[in-house]
Amino acid sequence: MRYSLKFMRRSFLASLLLFVLPAIAHACGPYRLAFYEYASLYHRDADGQYRGIDKDVVEELAKRSGCRFNTVLESRARTWALLESGGLDITVSALITPERERLVELVPYLQSRRVVLLQNRSVPTTSEAFLMDAKRNLLTVRASRDGPQMEALLAQLRERGRIVEAPDQPTAIRAFKAGRADALLIGVTSLALVRQQDPDFNSYEAAIWAPTERVVGAFAMSRERVNEVDRARLREALQAMRLDGSLDAIMRRHLGDKLAHALRLSDAEPRR
Repeated sequence: MRYSLKFMRRSFLASLLLFVLPAIAHACGPYRLAFYEYASLYHRDADGQYRGIDKDVVEELAKRSGCRFNTVLESRARTWALLESGGLDITVSALITPERERLVELVPYLQSRRVVLLQNRSVPTTSEAFLMDAKRNLLTVRASRDGPQMEALLAQLRERGRIVEAPDQPTAIRAFKAGRADALLIGVTSLALVRQQDPDFNSYEAAIWAPTERVVGAFAMSRERVNEVDRARLREALQAMRLDGSLDAIMRRHLGDKLAHALRLSDAEPRR
């Protein structure tokens, strides 16, 4: 009987190790992950707490993958400098470029678009109709850049003296609310945050004048500092969030249904 109990204990411990050892061997992280402040992606609310799409995405990824993250707040320039020097492992909402793909693995999960806020219902809702209406002007932020289609439209309006420029986005928002332009060009995530902070902006209709132009944001993992097993784990978890609708739910929570649709990646978008 004593021998049987000893044998049972050894068998139990051996079985336990079969479960525990793989978990230890495949522990994911902790990885140093950088957020950056940008509108509804990541921002500080009135209570001083950080909120946003990227924060919720990272928290959900941690739950699904079992990976641990030590998060920091950095500027975009410093983030990429740290990724290159080895002082950082992961960042979010990264724009995809060939140079960056050599440094990090990029997994797309959202897209950004520019929308046009219309001052009232009499303002044309399409770019063609707006261009034809000589008395209408468009408010933009000085030195901002857009895709080729939108830039071509802006060039035509500028030639006709129908562009009103503001030095920065907060000034542009105040000027638009004061009625100094018929339309305002603004990013989707910025609009969502403005609407949260100023309910009056919910009354302005939003139009998309360049529906095919977008900038894709990706989850960026250092190829050197995040091993392939963990990159695969995080890649699969993020793709599962796209497929089961949880990523859409996060965007709707922060942007509302209409704006969330503008950030959603199409099913045709390549999954890396």
